[in-house]
Amino acid sequence: MSAINHPRFLRKSLITRGALVALVASSILSAGVAVSEEAGDSRLEAAILERIKPVAQVNVARAGAAPAAARTGEQVVGAVCNACHGTGALGAPKVGDGAEWSKRLGAAGGNVDGLLKVAIKGLNAMPPRGGSDASDQELRNAIEFMLSKSGVDAGASAPAAPAAAAAPEAPANPMAAAAGMVGSAVQAVTGAAQDAAGKVADAVAPASDAGVDLTRGKNVYDGACFACHGTGAAGAPRLGDAAAWGPRIDQGMDTLLTHAMNGKGAMPPRGGRMDLSKDDIKSAIAYMVSKVQ
Repeated sequence: MSAINHPRFLRKSLITRGALVALVASSILSAGVAVSEEAGDSRLEAAILERIKPVAQVNVARAGAAPAAARTGEQVVGAVCNACHGTGALGAPKVGDGAEWSKRLGAAGGNVDGLLKVAIKGLNAMPPRGGSDASDQELRNAIEFMLSKSGVDAGASAPAAPAAAAAPEAPANPMAAAAGMVGSAVQAVTGAAQDAAGKVADAVAPASDAGVDLTRGKNVYDGACFACHGTGAAGAPRLGDAAAWGPRIDQGMDTLLTHAMNGKGAMPPRGGRMDLSKDDIKSAIAYMVSKVQ
C-alpha cells in the first residue's frame, strides 16, 4: 500500500483543505461586514446632514441690480458745499465769484479733473470730500454746477464775459415814468421791510417744544456741521471739546439757537444750509452739547 492511499494521510489532507476553505470564507465575510458598516456610516451621516440642514437660505446679492443714481450738482451743493462756498467762509471761493473760481481752476490745471482731485483730498480748512460721503461723480457734478453758476467755463480758466446790458428805452411820457419809478421804489422798500420782519420773527421765535431727537441731531451734524465743528475750523468749538463748549452752553440753548439761525463769526446763517428747519438746528445743537455733558 502506498503512502498516498494511507487513511491517515487522506484525513490530514482533508482537514488541511477544510481549514483553508474556512479561512478564505472568514476573510470574505469580514470584508463584506466592513463594507456594509462603511456604507451604513455614510448613509447615517447623509441622513443626519439632511435633518439638520437650514430650512432656508438668505441671498443678499442682487444680481443685475442697478446702482443708485448720482445726485445732481445742485443737490450736492445744497447739502454739502453751501456752508462754505455759499458764503465764502474760511476762504472758500464763493459761488458766483468768477474771478476766484478762475484762479482755482487755473491752479488745478485748467480743468475739472484737477479741481476734483483737490476736493477728494481736501485743502486747508476743507476736509476730504467736504466732510461728506459724496462719490467722485457727485463731487464732479457739484464742481461743474458751481463753476457754471460763477460764469466760468469748465474747460477754460477765464470767466465768461457778462452780457452787455440793454439800453433802456426812452419813456414816452416822462411824468408817467417818474410816477412809475416812485411806485416801484415804494413797493421795493415795503417788500424789503416785510422780508426783514419775517426773518427777525423767524430768528426770535422759539423752537418746537417737542422733545429733541438726538438721532436726528447726529444726522444733521454729519451732513451740515461736521466740516467746521468736526475740525475746529474758523474757531468753531469742536465736537467733544468741553472747554470750548462750556462758555457757550452757559449762555443757554435759546442763545445758541439764535446764533446758529442768524450766523455768528465765520458761521453763516443755519450753517449755510437754508433747507434746515429750526427743529433740525436745535437737534444738532443738542447732539453736540450732549457730547460734553
